[in-house]
Amino acid sequence: MKVWQADLAIIGAACIWGLSFIFTRWGLDDCSPALFLLCRFALALGVSLILFGRFLKGLDSQTVRQGLVLGFLMGTGYLLQTYSVNFTEVSRAAFIAAMTLPAIPVVSFILFREKVKSHNLVGVIMALVGLYLLLDPQFTGLRSGDIIALLSVPMWALYLIYINVYTEGREGFEFTARLLILQFVGAIPLVLLTVIIFETGLIAPLHLDLGKGLTLSPHFVIGLLFCGILASIGIVFIQTACQKYTTPLQAMLCFQFEPVSATVAAVLILGEEVGMKAALGAMVIIAGVLASELGGLWLARKAGGPR
Repeated sequence: MKVWQADLAIIGAACIWGLSFIFTRWGLDDCSPALFLLCRFALALGVSLILFGRFLKGLDSQTVRQGLVLGFLMGTGYLLQTYSVNFTEVSRAAFIAAMTLPAIPVVSFILFREKVKSHNLVGVIMALVGLYLLLDPQFTGLRSGDIIALLSVPMWALYLIYINVYTEGREGFEFTARLLILQFVGAIPLVLLTVIIFETGLIAPLHLDLGKGLTLSPHFVIGLLFCGILASIGIVFIQTACQKYTTPLQAMLCFQFEPVSATVAAVLILGEEVGMKAALGAMVIIAGVLASELGGLWLARKAGGPR
């Protein structure tokens, strides 16, 4: 697969991911957040086993370990993201998640001591300025969902870094199918534990939405089907199959279609309003993302070598 083909597939996945914010919000109308995510992952795992379960024969321990690690990171990211959508606007949660790209070089420096390049640093600073504007300079607009969305950023950065590390040099549909299934297996335990502790009455609900249980409404069913099949199996399969042909930063640049599609859908479908200050902050975040990625491409072209 060529780089542009991988990038195009990831852009398609990003648009699906952006729309999934809307369907998640619909699902949360009649279900507590972690319980909805548990249903989503259980559906995704069941369908994946039906479609690809035959490829699990002969699994090696390395693939199992890598799949479970990726599943834990993905599950944590989605858990935080689902809670954030429940407690803030879809558009805000999506644009805060966009800060994952500037966070990648910072996380890479902490993990692997990779030097943070100047264009990456500029991108990080611009993204932080954009976040400052998005959340209101006096922080009067700060919501609990915004904080939860921020906590998901390093988890998504880790996920994108390690999915590149684990899939590099690993070809074949069989490997992709195995890693897909194992990621859902690795994601479910944390989500299940969260449901048991926070949403079943084991402790007093921290918010009314955490104790509302599940109602089988049309909104819940539609949200679950979209998120469980298209936005879980589809996105994870595309990432696992295609991201090895690009870089974490390049992939995350493609994923900037996610907050854009989420915001457009939130305005058109949910009727959310995006104020001028929030819109300016969102644009600065995207500008920071572009500075981080395109700066590296420009330097590589100037040097006359591959990035």
